[in-house]
Amino acid sequence: MQPTETTAQAVQRVEELVEEAFARIPAGATLQFNDGTDRMPCDDPTDNGPKGRIFVEKRYKVVPSAAGAWPADQAIPALVAFWAERGYRLHDDGRDRRDPKYVVETPDGYMVIVKGWNRGDHYDYTLTGSSPCIWANGTPDPQ
Repeated sequence: MQPTETTAQAVQRVEELVEEAFARIPAGATLQFNDGTDRMPCDDPTDNGPKGRIFVEKRYKVVPSAAGAWPADQAIPALVAFWAERGYRLHDDGRDRRDPKYVVETPDGYMVIVKGWNRGDHYDYTLTGSSPCIWANGTPDPQ
């Protein structure tokens, strides 16, 4: 079994990817932690690897400034262009849904998601990052 990143390294990478995405959307909003964990069980791994690993997932709300209108309709197009430029692999293009969503995978196996919720008169957005399955300490626990 190959070593992986540690939990701390995965947390750092997830946060970097979310910050990187946030920097590419229109100005006029802030990022607020919403939900997530550093130790989500990876019980049904898609990589056919062993059980006992975990993954890191963090979700952040994009909070528009109270001072003015934030161009929400530009958030997903800006990220689509940026992620395509970076060569991220598309997993789900749901831009045409009532609640739009766009999911990509980085070359190192991390997922980044932008999701919008249609509130009728506006959209609320989140940015989420998640790691591939990892061993918490970078290597399997000794049995």
